[in-house]
Amino acid sequence: MPSFKLAMLFIVYLLVTNFSYCYSFDVTVSLDGTGNYVKISDAIAAAPNLSTKRFSIHVKPGTYKELIEVPPSKTFIALIGDDASTTIIVDDRSNGTGSTTATSATLTVRGANFMAQSLTFQNSAGPKEHQAVAVLDQAKHSAYYKCVFLGYQDTLYAGGLPQFFRECDIYGSIDFIFGNGVTVFQDCNIYVREFGIKTTVTAQSKANIDDQSGFVFQNCKVTVSPEIASSKDKVLLYLGRPWKEYSTVVFIESFLDTVVQPKGWLGWPDVPVDQLFFAEYNNTGPGADTSRRVDWPGYHILHTATQVTRFTVENFIGGSQWLPETGIPFRTGF
Repeated sequence: MPSFKLAMLFIVYLLVTNFSYCYSFDVTVSLDGTGNYVKISDAIAAAPNLSTKRFSIHVKPGTYKELIEVPPSKTFIALIGDDASTTIIVDDRSNGTGSTTATSATLTVRGANFMAQSLTFQNSAGPKEHQAVAVLDQAKHSAYYKCVFLGYQDTLYAGGLPQFFRECDIYGSIDFIFGNGVTVFQDCNIYVREFGIKTTVTAQSKANIDDQSGFVFQNCKVTVSPEIASSKDKVLLYLGRPWKEYSTVVFIESFLDTVVQPKGWLGWPDVPVDQLFFAEYNNTGPGADTSRRVDWPGYHILHTATQVTRFTVENFIGGSQWLPETGIPFRTGF
């Protein structure tokens, strides 16, 4: 009997440590009509305005074909699915079909303290339709956990401060993580989806030296999407290019696959490379060799933990001040 009790306590411990945050949903969205709403947009509209308390929306499995906006008045919204593979939010607007980059987004977030978990956000416009955003987030204190972002050019517009992405899969081809947000990506998978052209992970747009702006990738994986794995040797991937003069992107302790080109980074027409801050620290994998990287004044190879301390979740986005409320796990340091 004692051994049985110990076994049960161990199981409880595993459950608690792996599912430490249990949601009590305010409303449920289901396509089959068994929830409170059929459309996610209607559930968001029903949330209280300017709330300081989390309003949790359970999104049941299904493919939701709708444009969704979280306006500034809808604060502390949480969209929670059961699994990103079964709960998909999709639209197909794009620059190629007449939308601007901003208006092409499947999900637009402007309400502070937004969070999403276990959902796929997709813009299904193909690679020939140019800019086609899956998520545009310009809100303060947004967090995403175990979400999938699917697109080609301009998949994820990270434009808020601060923001956090944990254990997310991000797919794209050209500048597919872009914007002027101050953002940390932790334990994420970055997948390139095209071959035979020059593809770029980031297009960060810090425009002024005093702006709070920059992308940090910690313990992430940069590789090829499974759908083009057979053409892996034809993929030409670069970690980023500077959309604006003070563009800031740092890759820390991440795995860089063979698809990352030896040069590492690309320039942007008419954007100088002396004021930007592109850096790498302690990365691994066949694409992590820095011996043939660009020789720009703004490119840096960091050698010590002290040099990267300012890019931790704690120091870069003040994570311990706002992330605990979300229940999303995070590491404050390295």
